[in-house]
Amino acid sequence: MFDSDLRHYLKAAQGDEPPARFTDPRWGETEALARRLIETSAAEAALRALEQEPARKKRWDLLLLAGLLQQGLGERSLSLDALEVVADKLLAADDREGVLALLPHFLDPEPSGSAVRFLHYVAKGAADEEERIERLREAVGIRPGDATLHREISEALERVGDMDAAREHRLRALELTIEAGVIEGLGETLLRVIEEDLAHGPGRVARILLRYAARADWSDVEPLLELALPELEAKARGTITWDDLAPIGPKFPGRAAARAIAARLLGIVVAKEPHPETILEGSGIADPSIPFDQVAARLPKILQLPPGAYVTHQSWGLGRVLASDGESLTLELPGRSGHKMSFAMASRSLDRLPPDGLRVLAIEDEARARALADEGSAEVLVRVLRDVGGVATQAQLKPRLEAALPGYDWSAYWKQAKDSWKADPRIDSSEGYRGNFRLAAEGSAAASVTLPRLGPRAPAAGLNLIKKFLREHPEEEHALKEEVGAMVARWADDSRLDVPGRAQALCYAAGWHALAADAARASLEALIGEGLRPDDVALGLNQDQLLDLAHGAEGEERFLWRAVESRLPRLRERGRARLRALLGDGRYAKTVEQQIARSGEETGLATRLIEHFTAKPADPGAPSKETLLVATIRLLERELPEGVPERLLVLVAEGGVFDARFGGSPPDAEASDAIERTVVHWAGSERRLVPILEFLHRNGLGPIADEYERRRKARAQGLLEGKSTEDVETQFVLMTRGTYDRLQEDLKRMALELKTSIPAAIEKARQLGDLRENAEYEAAKQRQANAAVRIQELMKTIQHARLIENMEIDPSRVGVGTEARLAPLDQDAAPMTLWILGEGDNALGPGILSYRAPLARPLLGKGAGAEVAIPTIEGPRRYRIESIRKRLPGDPA
Repeated sequence: MFDSDLRHYLKAAQGDEPPARFTDPRWGETEALARRLIETSAAEAALRALEQEPARKKRWDLLLLAGLLQQGLGERSLSLDALEVVADKLLAADDREGVLALLPHFLDPEPSGSAVRFLHYVAKGAADEEERIERLREAVGIRPGDATLHREISEALERVGDMDAAREHRLRALELTIEAGVIEGLGETLLRVIEEDLAHGPGRVARILLRYAARADWSDVEPLLELALPELEAKARGTITWDDLAPIGPKFPGRAAARAIAARLLGIVVAKEPHPETILEGSGIADPSIPFDQVAARLPKILQLPPGAYVTHQSWGLGRVLASDGESLTLELPGRSGHKMSFAMASRSLDRLPPDGLRVLAIEDEARARALADEGSAEVLVRVLRDVGGVATQAQLKPRLEAALPGYDWSAYWKQAKDSWKADPRIDSSEGYRGNFRLAAEGSAAASVTLPRLGPRAPAAGLNLIKKFLREHPEEEHALKEEVGAMVARWADDSRLDVPGRAQALCYAAGWHALAADAARASLEALIGEGLRPDDVALGLNQDQLLDLAHGAEGEERFLWRAVESRLPRLRERGRARLRALLGDGRYAKTVEQQIARSGEETGLATRLIEHFTAKPADPGAPSKETLLVATIRLLERELPEGVPERLLVLVAEGGVFDARFGGSPPDAEASDAIERTVVHWAGSERRLVPILEFLHRNGLGPIADEYERRRKARAQGLLEGKSTEDVETQFVLMTRGTYDRLQEDLKRMALELKTSIPAAIEKARQLGDLRENAEYEAAKQRQANAAVRIQELMKTIQHARLIENMEIDPSRVGVGTEARLAPLDQDAAPMTLWILGEGDNALGPGILSYRAPLARPLLGKGAGAEVAIPTIEGPRRYRIESIRKRLPGDPA
């Protein structure tokens, strides 16, 4: 008999499909019906009835019913197929509650592959970081090879301050990304790994860099290796192998500098060998004249049985390698001094002893080995574990210990050494009670924690100490706040601290509830008035804390706009969202327009707004594309901080955002007029103008670009009358030999600084502590970036320089290489003598102008007797050109 409830249920499914919602009464009705049908053994009949429904594969309610019934019958695969469609509909409708309701079906009794997608979705909408981390961990457990999951859980862990766990997932994401062959855009990530993670896992970081190097272009690899090598040589000795290094061999150019890098890397590989320098010399790796394939063929043989290595022969006993060239060995064996053996024979008959094992120590320094055993030192256990490959039971270790020091009472050692090996971070003794031991993973720590002692009159040092302590021992934060919370609360208003320092103290004090909410907000208001920006505190958790604390504070809007200017996308997004809520959509949109219009005052904020709204034109408050384009062009005419012009030029470049937005069509008339006024009277860098002119040609505003070109050519014609000056203006930079030589010296000096003093400053700053909250480190890195940009500018200028001394000068007209005497026509003006030279020549002395200077432009091309208007601070002043003469450096004044 057909179930009446099912009949009514199917009848209700004849209309259009309702939106998929967990809160829809139909959901509860479906679950109740499925339970009853399963309990009454009517599930199979119900599924047959469902098969007759035309909408059974489309409607979410019928799919949900089918999935629940199939699950009740034990048909999990069919059940998940149906439920996955329902979950996808819920996901498309952004019904997180519904996805959560279905999620257990995909996880129990064992996770399905599709569970990862739904866990990822649930994690993105988590109410707090703890839930997000839990969901992402479940997803990673199902799909451990997903780089995106590792990257996202790393970011979440970093936000909650679990830096060690965050580092593990960050490195794993990077490893998986490189293994997948995706290497584009990894430069910044690898820089961070070198700067922040190398010290915690040098061997792992070294392997990541080498895997990247095997896939990337050498030009991208070389600077990273040069930056990392000093730290790797200090901390990664012996943690990488020839197998790690060999794949990048074909990438090394046939230059001495590149092979020197290869030799340094090999030095790290063989650093713990008995005679590393002998191996390096014998390999020929540093010699560019030796093909790398020859080095690669020789080295594995040398490394298998290197000079100085201890070996055992089944018949002849313990011996040592005296020399090896990869083809044959010279050995020291009992009764066989200087014995020669081919490498093929040696590889079959000799076993090498680990150089850092206990048996080698007993051979080379038996007294020290016995002393360590007498002391109950964990070093003995570490070394014997190295002898057996890193993992062994106590029973397996016993014969190895006896072979190293025959006759020694090892039972006494085990009793005495117990506390020692428990505290040694090199040993994983988690199963020591079972007699199982292993060498711990690199970077493990096991030590008692002592709270730092802070001086109340040394707040800066105290805050630095707190940061270091919490980075290493976050689990002790509760104990620390009980000890120093009141002191840190006083530091939030301590004038001895700068604004970022007081903000950091405020974050600690507010987070520890050592300050009342009103007092904390008052402190923040004072800091905002002194120019505090969210970026001034380095930890993401503290940045979010400051934004939360600013809610309702005086100056909140100002602080939020500073967040919008942040270098961190997360802060920018939070700032925009809060401003929309604070101002309302209409006022927010109007204020965005105003902020962009005031680009000359707040170039950083205007740039961030332009970048955001060009990328996301549908976002609330987005200005028109014409407004953004005009603002971009006007910004590019101004003096801007380093790096900002390059970001803006990307927008107007061929194939860039504005090309896509305008699609080859011109902006509206008002925007076109504004662009014309800016471009035709351009007063900024001509280098930035070139991409703008190209953009205008591509998008229907070619006449504006042509008009600028016409005016530019007219100016160029007056530069050197009677000469072809078009190329001079567009391709060359005019300057005197003295300035050219000075720029050459500047280039040499800055290149030297980039290789010597700047890396030294970075290393010195790195030793001060947490790189994310280290002002000295940030300053040194900024200095490095500035130097790199300046070097590129100098190289380009020098490459296009043309010397004035080599040009033919026309002394009848004002131009490059002439001196003009000007008589005032206005009563309040004074006579002037102006000497027109090239770019940078004003440094040669007073009264010297570049031919590109605004003051020189009215004069160029004019003859004696001409009247000109010279721009001054007080306004234009009228002059007559009294005389003109040719004058070059070295000519008398």
